Amino acid sequence: MREDRGFSRNRHFLALSSPEGRRAVRIARHLRSIERDLESGWPARAEPREGRVLVTVAYRSGTRAAWLTGAEYRMLLSNPAARNALEVNEERAGSG
Repeated sequence: MREDRGFSRNRHFLALSSPEGRRAVRIARHLRSIERDLESGWPARAEPREGRVLVTVAYRSGTRAAWLTGAEYRMLLSNPAARNALEVNEERAGSG
């Protein structure tokens, strides 16, 4: 769903209307929002905490904090711009 920009929600209505499908759509939107922020060039960092990863983006007028699971963080790192913004080397990217 994340890679296919032409993904049709109408075509996959039944699959996406289930609780799991709605959750997948919500996670995909959340990750896309974080990717847009990271691509904008704001200072960002990621730090593992309590079994999850805290991604922090510092804006001029405030800060965004997003808690991600390990799987969500690995999906975020599949975007080269996000990986660059978080200054993740190949070694750390696999351990997320």
